[in-house]
Amino acid sequence: MLIAHGDATSGYSLYVSDGHLVHDLNIGGSHQIVRSDRKVPTGARRLGVHVERLVRKEAPAKGSRTGVTEYTLLIDGEPAGSLQTRLGFHTLISWSGLDIGRDRGSPVSHYEAPFEFRGNLLRVTVTMNSDQKLDGEAVGNAQMARQ
Repeated sequence: MLIAHGDATSGYSLYVSDGHLVHDLNIGGSHQIVRSDRKVPTGARRLGVHVERLVRKEAPAKGSRTGVTEYTLLIDGEPAGSLQTRLGFHTLISWSGLDIGRDRGSPVSHYEAPFEFRGNLLRVTVTMNSDQKLDGEAVGNAQMARQ
């Protein structure tokens, strides 16, 4: 496990399984999984996933609320597999926390928790692009729903 945020009900995780980099987007138990097209080479590596909301080329279908998001796995900065899906997070992932190097709670994906990373994890960086702003109204609505 490199990073896991959420739990079995919803969340995301990025991990290495059988030598391959894997990203699982879990929306309400529906898993959108992308697995690298090659094994991660041994030694120090930079692994990641780039998430990009794609620009619509046409108007959304009637009743559609979401566009398409692309998840691209990266090994040393090079693309290693991708997945496009209409599923995505619009407000909150889960009240379960963010884990680095293990998944302590109920597992986000198809592995046995805590699924600890056995190598040396030097750094985990999450970068939000400037076009990704917090939806304050949605956060407020979620807080009110909890009361």
